[in-house]
Amino acid sequence: MSLAATVLNDIRIRNDRYDKNESRLSEYGALDFFLQQSKSNPLLTESMKKAAIDSMGKTLKMPVIKYDGTIAVSNARSCTVADAENTSALATVTFVTYSVGFTVVPAMYSNNEIDKQTDITKKYLKCARVLGAALDSAAVTALSAAKSQVFADTLIYTEADDVIGVPWDSREDILSDIEPIMNANDFYGRVHIIGNNGVRSLLNKLMEKGEANIVDKRLEWAGKEFHFSNRVTNEAGKYATFYAVEDGNVDILFRYDRDAAMGTTSKVGHEWDIVTMPYIDIPVGLHYYEAVGDFKAIGGDATADLTCTKKEYYGFSVDVAFVTAYNSDLATRANPVAAVAVAKGDTYANPVVVVNSAENPVNTKAVA
Repeated sequence: MSLAATVLNDIRIRNDRYDKNESRLSEYGALDFFLQQSKSNPLLTESMKKAAIDSMGKTLKMPVIKYDGTIAVSNARSCTVADAENTSALATVTFVTYSVGFTVVPAMYSNNEIDKQTDITKKYLKCARVLGAALDSAAVTALSAAKSQVFADTLIYTEADDVIGVPWDSREDILSDIEPIMNANDFYGRVHIIGNNGVRSLLNKLMEKGEANIVDKRLEWAGKEFHFSNRVTNEAGKYATFYAVEDGNVDILFRYDRDAAMGTTSKVGHEWDIVTMPYIDIPVGLHYYEAVGDFKAIGGDATADLTCTKKEYYGFSVDVAFVTAYNSDLATRANPVAAVAVAKGDTYANPVVVVNSAENPVNTKAVA
């Protein structure tokens, strides 16, 4: 946690690529999916997104009309038309606050091989890495909470605990079958797949069966968009897990502390703003200020003389709500999110079984 090891009297050669794996980023496919949908096919209007920013300190609710299936189809005409009133409700949007930050003591770099900008860059990267992982996990949780509990047709697959189970031998078929399964629930839009590295492995195997092969599997993934996340985890005995989501059914809302939204600057040196967190491109509120004090303990012997020096504070925070399309009753009404888990097998080989039965004998010829 200190720069003491690189103080100038212990000379070493600095290589910016040598320690690149110490703060490497991950894949945040679930988060990226919500962000992409918010831009390309948003579930919410711009006025709703503005209302979210203005809702700090209040509860944000959105008006909805609940499903009402009470209309009956008659086989007789009448002079009286029956009522068919809608039932409205207010759906509450739940925000969660995420906060990260770091500090910088400028004087500590004057005798160090690590310069201030390099240190700040690495600290930004640390913040982006943990914030990205936290938001990606929250996005996966939102998808899990919205997974359909109703399936009109699961084809050859079984459903248990709201997850479509795929046996190992059918692993190469599920990507083409997921659309008919969703179509049976009356969802016909483009399908996004948010999955883990088991899904990536499956895709790699399918890509080996292309135009020049006996079996062409390109249609298995045709028309779908894939997003990969290490936060989509496998249960025991599973090879791959993914969520299939119809396009246009998720969105993401941000809001910030009020001073960040107003861009406040105080006379005592505090500044607020909204900035984009590097590496993950998330808009966050920034709170920056400076202070002076005794910071000799921050870097051991390398900063022992900094008994009165300047310190810079960088704080980042944002309230985030992952929004999925409203469903008045998940237990009885299908949702455009399907959870799928593929069972683990013993080998990638697809065995060929020859059946020699009385009804279908295999002709053989005796060898002299």
